[in-house]
Amino acid sequence: MIFSAPKPYKEYLAAIGEYAHKLGLQAWIVGGAVRDFYLQKSTLDIDLVFTGNQESVAGFCVKKWGGEKKKFSQFGTFRVHLENGLKLDLVRARKEEYPYPGVLPQVTFSTDMKDDLFRRDFTVNAWCFSILPQSFGKSYDPFGAQKDIDAGVVRILHDKSFLDDPTRMYRAVRFAGRFGWRLAPKTERLLLEAVKGEYPLLLTRERFCREFLKTLEEKNAKEIFSLMEKYDMLKFAWPGLHWSDALLQVTSPERRIGVMVCLLGSSGENFLRTLHLPKEVAAAILGAWKVTQEKMCSLSPLSSFQKDILAAVLPGMPKAAFEPCFIKGGELKELGLAGRKISGALDRVRKAQWNGDVTSREEALQLLKQ
Repeated sequence: MIFSAPKPYKEYLAAIGEYAHKLGLQAWIVGGAVRDFYLQKSTLDIDLVFTGNQESVAGFCVKKWGGEKKKFSQFGTFRVHLENGLKLDLVRARKEEYPYPGVLPQVTFSTDMKDDLFRRDFTVNAWCFSILPQSFGKSYDPFGAQKDIDAGVVRILHDKSFLDDPTRMYRAVRFAGRFGWRLAPKTERLLLEAVKGEYPLLLTRERFCREFLKTLEEKNAKEIFSLMEKYDMLKFAWPGLHWSDALLQVTSPERRIGVMVCLLGSSGENFLRTLHLPKEVAAAILGAWKVTQEKMCSLSPLSSFQKDILAAVLPGMPKAAFEPCFIKGGELKELGLAGRKISGALDRVRKAQWNGDVTSREEALQLLKQ
């Protein structure tokens, strides 16, 4: 098959291919971008594979189009973020071996693209096409990617795939849910064996959470959760975790995490602490969770981020419930209260706000006078 790269990408790919040719390198676009191009879907993430040192190619991209590059020494990968938002991952063709189940692979370089394609997660992502001037668009599909994409099938490349890398279990249902595909019968059987064998527990918690939380970025998150529930995979994220349509009321993955934490009730805080989120995000979610546990309005103002989470978790709550307490502790001192009477009075107002019994500062003061 000969690919015709979509116009927005062709200029970049052709220029990179021409530069690689001058260096005597083979150059291929590979993986998810090939799949998305075939499905006529846009993408901002493009993986490029070269049969030799690609560092100067990364420098060429930054010099020609602007942006920045970063090197990942462990795998010899260069990531280039162009100023237009396009992200390029440039790697050398390689083989991978997993010394132990669930750990990161050991990498050796190869000049055979079949080796490089075989290390990928599914047949639908094990497809590439050349970007060199004389062979631009010529595809290489040794594992039947085109056939499985046409059939809407997610198929692993070998029987130990889930054992080598259990994150592939979650990628399998993510792709199935995203595209409306199904798992190949043998892949489904091996997935069920992986669940029974508790393969996700072989991963570090950080690696597991990074993969699991990608689900919340998906447009079809509900369908993906349905598959995870079908295959009993949610238990590895947290006991009692399940889908709620409240997650559809927010769009960002961080807000969806907040909704999940709040819906877990008393165990939500512990779940939150396992997720390895940025500190500021975790702190904001924890603040929203505390409000749901106290069932009183907050003493300090809530951010729009926190209000979005609470509105999704607690639909129909009065507006005042999400506003800071109408009365401050200093005002209660002026009214002659002290010690525990101040905290008791504040709690009384906070509960009244939460229930919608008071909707203004004046009503709160009237309540206290009573």
